[in-house]
Amino acid sequence: MRGRLLMASALILAAIFVTTVTAQTPRLADHVVVISIDGFRPQMYLDADRSPGALPALRALWEAGSRAEGVEVAYPSMTYPSHTSLATGTRPVRHGITSNTKFDPLRGSSAWYYEHEAMKVPALWDVVRQHGLTAAGASWPVTVGATMDVLFPESNQMPEGESWLERARRDSTPGLVDAVVADLGGFGPRDNLSAVQRDRFTTAVAERIVRTHRPNVLLIHLMETDSVQHAEGPGTPAAHAALARVDAHIGRLVRATEEAGIRTRTAFIITGDHGFSRVHTLIQPNVILREGGWLTTGADGRISAFEVAAHATAIRLANPADAALAARVEARFRELAAGRYKGIFRVVSRAELDAFGSYPEAAFFIEPAEGYYVSDGVAGGEVLVGTTRRGAHGFLSTEPRMHTGFIAAGAGIRPGVPLPLLRQIDIAPTVARLLGVPMPSADGVPMVGLLQDAAPVPRR
Repeated sequence: MRGRLLMASALILAAIFVTTVTAQTPRLADHVVVISIDGFRPQMYLDADRSPGALPALRALWEAGSRAEGVEVAYPSMTYPSHTSLATGTRPVRHGITSNTKFDPLRGSSAWYYEHEAMKVPALWDVVRQHGLTAAGASWPVTVGATMDVLFPESNQMPEGESWLERARRDSTPGLVDAVVADLGGFGPRDNLSAVQRDRFTTAVAERIVRTHRPNVLLIHLMETDSVQHAEGPGTPAAHAALARVDAHIGRLVRATEEAGIRTRTAFIITGDHGFSRVHTLIQPNVILREGGWLTTGADGRISAFEVAAHATAIRLANPADAALAARVEARFRELAAGRYKGIFRVVSRAELDAFGSYPEAAFFIEPAEGYYVSDGVAGGEVLVGTTRRGAHGFLSTEPRMHTGFIAAGAGIRPGVPLPLLRQIDIAPTVARLLGVPMPSADGVPMVGLLQDAAPVPRR
């Protein structure tokens, strides 16, 4: 009996707390649409000021709202860690998505963090649903299995034993994928391998969600700009053309809110996951590790055994507790960074990684200079090899080339607010604040200076 009374008291106190918080945090928007443009560099819209006809949809939003000089993202500045920081307001050390893929040198670290169960903290969709609101996602990373009212997650794009379309049907809200295929007049089972077609599909998903479900928060990931900048480089004509296509997608999403009758009560947050660096040469730390006797490769050139191996820019030990080995390996890389490869890369210490809240399992990181990027391969047996790629990311989040963009407009957003460098971890708490719900699990805080102080819009 005493236990039941204590539990009842706790529930009453919790209800009072939620009521108090809600009363103190008025809802400024009924709906928030968060659009992540993969590889969205702030220069993309800052440079557009010189071309009045460029990017009409984005221009309409930033002229009606506010835009930032840049956003400091998660470290490493990669798609999945950053999108998870965007959705949770926490750093990788807390949310658990420390890279795009899971560390597995013997299999080439090819398994991606698609499943939501890998996320260790609540995300925006969890928070808003706890407060009786609705959430939806369209191709957002790390959402397979997430609890949303409507979901089209970013699934494995080349699954074994089934097509991507079959995998998408299995992972998404029942009926959603087939409805969108019908909306588009058909979609091939491998059309997703074209980034142009994948964004077309994602946009159609989001349009349907807006029109039929009107969720309180909708998170959308568009990716063509990433693919093009990897292949052609940032600032190229191809990159501008890709952004123009993304701008057209955003225009369609804005129109969808108008057709759904929710435009005046909707806030739009346009941001990204990382910037881009120009590259011409690949650094292979695993070749250095093989020369040092810390890993071996078979006749096929693949890693067959390791004490230490690279995971993109991270250097990891098979036994993370072996501090003596970690010190020897780090000393070798520091020697090379000060000698033969001076000016090409530097070592980022464990202490620095701790300060960034990054990748707790890594002994240290390799940070390349502009023009270089890092791979966990051993191709050609050389430390430095040429590459056909012309753009890369994954580097220090304090590096301006890795900053992403931010545009906010609509319900609850102040227009014309000067926004210098923002923090990515503050975006999720800001979205939660727009919707009038707390997000105590976040490391970040709401950007209150961006938000209206006016009376809340009527609840829907």
